[in-house]
Order: sequence, then structure tokens, then C-alpha cells
Amino acid sequence: MRDDMFKMIVERPRLVNSNGYSRDGRKFRNDENAPGRLGMKRGYTQRPKWLNENLAPLKRYLEQQVDRPWDKVYSEIRATIDARSTVKQHILQHIGDFVAIDTHWVETPDGGKVIVRRRWSCTHVLLEDANIELFVHPRTGILLRNRRFVSRDRSAREQREMKRAQERIDRRDIDAQHQLRRIDGIWYEVTLGLLPAPRVQGNDIVHDSCWDAVRKEWVSRQHGTADTYVVSKRQLGAKELKKYGLGA
Repeated sequence: MRDDMFKMIVERPRLVNSNGYSRDGRKFRNDENAPGRLGMKRGYTQRPKWLNENLAPLKRYLEQQVDRPWDKVYSEIRATIDARSTVKQHILQHIGDFVAIDTHWVETPDGGKVIVRRRWSCTHVLLEDANIELFVHPRTGILLRNRRFVSRDRSAREQREMKRAQERIDRRDIDAQHQLRRIDGIWYEVTLGLLPAPRVQGNDIVHDSCWDAVRKEWVSRQHGTADTYVVSKRQLGAKELKKYGLGA
């Protein structure tokens, strides 16, 4: 483990404002309230480094230790991060955010499973339901990757893809203003309208809203990227379902 890992985790570079790094101190040096004599560095660094929980380096380090004995991995971490420091002890507590350490083995008809204690409770769940990327195997003590783990980004991406795929199944485009949509198992013909463009009223930008007949709420261009809304909907009859080749 890098000797400077602790600094990477808890310190940010020197900043002067919320916009980022200091690049030009003239604004401070030209201030009428500034002292008459200034050192060369005044105005370029207004505050020292401050504590910041940048846990990405710790997470990357742990991921790189997969297939190693956890006792050795933890010993290397403790050699760099001394628990006698309150701040450093706080960093050690974050290890549990990435690694399930309190694990148990239970015998099952199919050979056995790993049980994991939840991070902030005393309850135990199966490893596949723990939603944690790494775990210490209770029998071998080896740090392993949870093959059932799905990151939040991946989960959100899969949900978006599933939603788009379902929309392709439940929608048929007739023309620019009409669509066939299956809503709660029933097919409708919907008429689309164009949402009003933003307009200026005095010093304000106004986004006029329209009632969406499917979403059953007022919508405007301000609340999304779509520029159309459903003006009305009409349930399809048996002849129309047959005409478009749709199931009843």
C-alpha cells in the first residue's frame, strides 16, 4: 500500500474558492482592503488543505487485492493508517463500505452459502443479496469479488435499457401526430401535441404547461427533454386491433 494513501484519501489540493484551483491572485491583491505590503504568494492560497473523504483510492486499492488473504491486506492498510488518530480511525471504518468482513458459512442442500452481516444492522443476508462488491470468505479468509454484485450505474443503465425495450414493444408510430400505445394491457390511439416553447415575460422565462392525457399531470418543456405531450387518447376497437395486428 502506498505510504501517502492517507493523504490521498483525506486531503484535497489547496483551493481558494468553490470554482477550483487558484490560478490568479490579482483579484485579492488588487482589493482596496488588502494590506499595503503583500508577500509574493498572497492571494494565491487563501486556505490550507482540508479534510475530504475521497475514498476512491481506498476502493481501488481494495479491488486490486482480490484473491489475497484478508489478514495480509488489512495489515498493510494498518501499517499506513494508524488507528490511534481519530481521523485515520474514521477512514478504517469506511473499509466496511466496500468489503463484507463479518461473514459466515452455512450448510445448504446444494453445498453451502455465505452469509453476510448488513453494514448498519445486526441482520444477516445471503451474499447475493448483500449489495456489496467484495467479501472475505469465511472458510479461507481470502478477499473475493461478489459475482452477484451490480453497481448503481450498471443497475440504472439496465433499467433504462429495459424501459426503452418495453416502450418499443408497447408503442406503434402511425404518423408525426398519432401513435398506438399499450397502457395497462389495453391498446389506445393517442394524439400528440407540441409543447409551447418558453417565452419571456418581463424578466422571467415562462414555461407554459399542458395536461398530458396519459401521464395525467401538467407537463412542460422545463420538466424534461420531450417536446410533445398526449392531447387525447382513444381505446381501439376489435376491428382496429385486427387491422394493426395487435392482440386484444
